[in-house]
Amino acid sequence: MNVQLNKTNSGQNKILNYIDIVTLKEILDAFMTTTNLVTNIVDTEGKPLFSRNDIKGCSKFCSIILGLQNGFRRCQGAYMRAGKQAAALGEPYIFRCPSGLIEWAAPIIIDGEHIGTIICGQVLMWEPEDFFWVELREMNKDIISDFQVLFEAAKELPIVSGTQVQAAAYMIYVVAKYIMQAGWKNINQAKELATLSSLYYEEIKKNNSSKDELDLSACSTIDENEILLQLQKKEKKLKAYFQNLIAMLTYESKNSIPVMRSKMIELLVVLSRVMSRVGMGSVYSSNIINKYLSPILESNSIERLSTIMIEATDEYLKCMNECSNKPLHPKVNNMMQYIQKNYMNKLSLETIAESVYLSPSYAGKIFKKDTGMPIMTYTLRTRIEKAKNFLMNPHYQIEEIANNVGFLDASYFTKVFKKYEGITPTQFRKYNNEKWG
Repeated sequence: MNVQLNKTNSGQNKILNYIDIVTLKEILDAFMTTTNLVTNIVDTEGKPLFSRNDIKGCSKFCSIILGLQNGFRRCQGAYMRAGKQAAALGEPYIFRCPSGLIEWAAPIIIDGEHIGTIICGQVLMWEPEDFFWVELREMNKDIISDFQVLFEAAKELPIVSGTQVQAAAYMIYVVAKYIMQAGWKNINQAKELATLSSLYYEEIKKNNSSKDELDLSACSTIDENEILLQLQKKEKKLKAYFQNLIAMLTYESKNSIPVMRSKMIELLVVLSRVMSRVGMGSVYSSNIINKYLSPILESNSIERLSTIMIEATDEYLKCMNECSNKPLHPKVNNMMQYIQKNYMNKLSLETIAESVYLSPSYAGKIFKKDTGMPIMTYTLRTRIEKAKNFLMNPHYQIEEIANNVGFLDASYFTKVFKKYEGITPTQFRKYNNEKWG
């Protein structure tokens, strides 16, 4: 394979010290071939490892931007910042690039050092509307004058749902993390994981029967919202639900071990998202994924894969049960009650901390320690959950619901709702109206 690299600098040489570049290119190509999502690796300064000509499927839109005098430099700065943010968070970071597209970053950290970032995306998350074209012009007016060419290229960009973006971002991160943990010694398993990532993403695409249908779950069998509902049941019934779910996934795999593996990884992803939605920190789900990912990859038996996932779900349930029974700091409990009672009002970290007579910094520290999330994230999640109740009533307009749950701006409400739910409030309402008749 003739891999064309950009002119290397010290940052890129650091990556090459750890990476078999040809094999890495094969892994990225495997992901890109199935998902049609453009993927590259950049160093800590945001400079791409592979040249544009050597990356499959680079969009016409990005080719135009990167070919402009200041376009490449602007993209490089965005990738550098996204990489640093992903490394600081220790997880995938989804961002909007300076030209208006959605991309995501997965950090490559070896021996505690951030040496580079996997960048993936070049997509939109919504059908372009009038405001999009105005925004696109405003965002790119400093680097281009021929907007008609850019607009035509933008019409060719793939449109990907929030669920798909989050799933693809997570799987790219899993690929990066697994290769890091392996120290690049077991590259064959890294290749297999990339293939599984592709299979997982393909499962998402197969379950979209048409462009116009709502994409509310990564798979018809694994329903994230249904799992949240099931969590309200007693432990015995909850275990039975997961055993039946795993049995159904086994049946759907049709005795194909690669497909079964991809479904098991998908279930791990969904359970991690559920843990996040119920307020648990990512450290809990990361520990479980680290424990069960290798056994899933190494197993060559359908029966063994089923057993591994039953053990994994049991551990998820045990972890959630222990965390739910863990007593909260009295002040944290008081802050949560304050937010629940005042979510419709203007809230800030300062006003919430003041309600329990604490400084904002200390209040934020103990709140995150006990709940796994910042105070304002909990506030936004509370508002979104309250909004979902209002959306079940067709008599409320979106603007009215936004005001009722503490958002002064309906467009910002829609943006936040889509961030947490993967769909817009209007789509959520339509889906539930159809579901419940």
